[in-house]
Amino acid sequence: MTGAGGLHVVLFTSNRMGIEVAAAVAALEEVRLLHVVTTSLARPGTVLERARKTYRYFGPGGLLAAVRSRLPRPLAPVPAPHVADELARRLPSAVHLHYPDLHAPECLAHLRTLRPDLGIVFACYRLQRSLFSIPGLGTLNLHLGKAPEFRGSSPGFYELLAGVPQVGVTVHRVDDGLDSGPILLQRTFPLDPAPTGDPIQYLATLQREVLVPAGAALMAEAVRLEARGAAVEMPQPPAGFRPRRRATWAQQRELRKVVSDRRRSAR
Repeated sequence: MTGAGGLHVVLFTSNRMGIEVAAAVAALEEVRLLHVVTTSLARPGTVLERARKTYRYFGPGGLLAAVRSRLPRPLAPVPAPHVADELARRLPSAVHLHYPDLHAPECLAHLRTLRPDLGIVFACYRLQRSLFSIPGLGTLNLHLGKAPEFRGSSPGFYELLAGVPQVGVTVHRVDDGLDSGPILLQRTFPLDPAPTGDPIQYLATLQREVLVPAGAALMAEAVRLEARGAAVEMPQPPAGFRPRRRATWAQQRELRKVVSDRRRSAR
């Protein structure tokens, strides 16, 4: 349980979606100080490796778009606001730090000097024990999926592919596995097995409009429970559910075919 001054929370994220979680947590009266630590996802080092990765996940159309985006354009669109700018606009009370590698010695040393009470993580890569064990109360992760059945990447994708009628959001304690720590809170939402339009776009809209806002609220509730010493954890089974990998372009094509077949069979 936190003292009268409230919790000092540190959020780790690599995505603008993390700002939604930061805003929900910063609004809590149980939180006295929030550090937002952003990082960058690792990228392959060579042009060929980047091209292969782009093709793997976005197909020939995505590769062509990536090439075109690197050509000079006199009327290029205005870029989206940088995470730091948006964070400063929406949460001026939060302290922003950026480290390209969260596990670098200088980052770990800095975090130890901050002595945070609780860590939270969303839209980030897998954290090592050297990092997630620094906060006194440990670290919580927001996973857009129903654990343990759907650990890993691509929220809603594998559920839709399998015809599962629900998709979940889960707040769990971070441990050495991938989305495998004890669960604090979990909610589920309906998933249309044969959505109209492009199913990939359907999942993107579902993530943006349902899962992220609900997940941010769920994480805020988990932080509130931690601050009050009222959090109850449910261990996950140690084995039996493999983490899902990021859906490839080939798998996306498979999903589109599966959804199209369901629509035809429903007529």
